[in-house]
Amino acid sequence: MRTRFFHSLPTGTRLLSWVVGGWLLAGSAPAQAQQLTSYVDPRIGTGGHGHVFIGANVPFGAVQLGPQNIFKGWDWCSGYHYSDSLLTGFSHTHLSGTGGSDLGDVLIMPYTGALQTDKGQQKAPHQGYLSRYSHQREVAQPGYYAVTLDTYGVRAELTSTERVGMHRYTFPATGGKPARVIIDLKEGIDDKSVDTYLEQVDPQTFIGYRFSKGWAKNQKLFFAIKTSAPVPAFALFNEAQALTGKSGKGAAVKGVLTFAKSPGVLQLKVGISPVSSQNALANIQSELPGWDFAKTKQAAQAKWEQQLGKVTIETKDPVVRRIFYTAVYHAWFAPALFNDANGDYRGTDDKVYPKAPFANYTIFSLWDTYRTEQSLFTLAQPERVGDMMQSMMAIGRQQGKLPIWHLMGNETNTMVGYSAVPALAEAYLKGTPGLDGRQVL
Repeated sequence: MRTRFFHSLPTGTRLLSWVVGGWLLAGSAPAQAQQLTSYVDPRIGTGGHGHVFIGANVPFGAVQLGPQNIFKGWDWCSGYHYSDSLLTGFSHTHLSGTGGSDLGDVLIMPYTGALQTDKGQQKAPHQGYLSRYSHQREVAQPGYYAVTLDTYGVRAELTSTERVGMHRYTFPATGGKPARVIIDLKEGIDDKSVDTYLEQVDPQTFIGYRFSKGWAKNQKLFFAIKTSAPVPAFALFNEAQALTGKSGKGAAVKGVLTFAKSPGVLQLKVGISPVSSQNALANIQSELPGWDFAKTKQAAQAKWEQQLGKVTIETKDPVVRRIFYTAVYHAWFAPALFNDANGDYRGTDDKVYPKAPFANYTIFSLWDTYRTEQSLFTLAQPERVGDMMQSMMAIGRQQGKLPIWHLMGNETNTMVGYSAVPALAEAYLKGTPGLDGRQVL
């Protein structure tokens, strides 16, 4: 189903004209002269009080892979703010547009030179592995993000599938200095790591987990990492304390991959899972078995093109078109998948539910979305609404009440109201397939 919006009225009545047009006219839209992804500007909302995620993801994907600054307060809820000039790395989970901060799991950063295990500080960046960057050397598109790490001359590119993030790092000639990649399980976005684990399985495979406490009080994220080249040297630390062997466990485990000289192009595939590292490995095998970065980027952007086409606008104003499609793009960030390719997921009761008959979702900011975005989903995403409602009802069974503000398998109980009720009622009354009225009641 495709919903059409029309804009021909003065600026002050644009929103009304879109809404009325969307309700009155739905059907096939005329062919677009350009790809819809070309109208999206991912920078919108990354400054001011926008709190918007920037990076590489696919619609409703579990992975939201993007850059991370040093957390400085409320305006860094998404981990990134346009005013900043220092990056600590690239992490695989983010919130977008929220008034609370969390996530930023599995931070990875390429760098060169002396061994560093601490990110550094805003006033003393040379004392850590973080890097300066410039917006002039930064590219953000649906499904793709790239930036040059000016401190090291490394070009970092990101893309993703639903459950796998793909990194491509192009290292310069290092002049005899080693090239390194750090996996820092201590770092997150305004949370605290409480139990972390990292293991080198073979020269090109790493597994682990990061359990943390933040807005989500008991977040559990498992991961697996594959590298495109064998790693010659691997060192483990808990905070700054060196560990021996190929595996390490502690509150803040970090691993440093070291190449004696520039590896040229190095690629990583990072699968995540709410269930286990083995499931994270299986997600990589299921969704991204190869190493073709360009093909993966193209597939991600094709998914965005198809999903942006769910809602179309007819306007001669390029500014309106840019704002409109960027808003649609942001609307398709969440709820996000919270399961594995085989259907397994972890419930709010911390139990694993294998091979569930529905796709489990998380990030239900219902007090924000029940009166607007949930309605949009019933019009433009009807094939997903059933799974979203099944997810909400499963949460209700597991925790004894429907979700209030649900985050990564955790009930945060944020804000007032019981907004899951009107969301479920609307979905049922609009005939969402698979919803049993008795279960809804």
